[in-house]
Amino acid sequence: MDEAADLFLSFRNMTPEGISPEDWKPLQEAAMTVVNASLSGDSALDNKSTKELFFLLDGLEVKYGRVSALISTRADFSPDPKEAINLYEEVLDGESDETTRILALQSLVTLLIEEKSGDQLIESRLAELKEISKEDSPEWEEYLDLLEEYQLS
Repeated sequence: MDEAADLFLSFRNMTPEGISPEDWKPLQEAAMTVVNASLSGDSALDNKSTKELFFLLDGLEVKYGRVSALISTRADFSPDPKEAINLYEEVLDGESDETTRILALQSLVTLLIEEKSGDQLIESRLAELKEISKEDSPEWEEYLDLLEEYQLS
């Protein structure tokens, strides 16, 4: 194969933000370890696994920069809801990909409701989610679930 074909094939195997599968797979494995540790109820293992995940994230951010996939992953596993909210806001401030925006908005709105953030902020983020979700899609159903959860809170 020529050099251009090799380059094309290597890009095809990257995440949308250019993170190589060789770098992404250990992060996925570390995330699963955190989930399993959390489900086991072993707080020492959970803390250790979370620190290892954040160490991997730190290294990938040095290599790839503050890209949405890494920021969102950090937010997903942050033990501090306020930090997670700020991280999701950071993703939304710099992201144009619709799928990434929907996922970040869903997570953000969930946290905002749980943390009993201001109504105006929750309602504006719900409106944004409604606007970019297509009716009769899983995203629309999630929007409706979040709207109901907000109204019941």
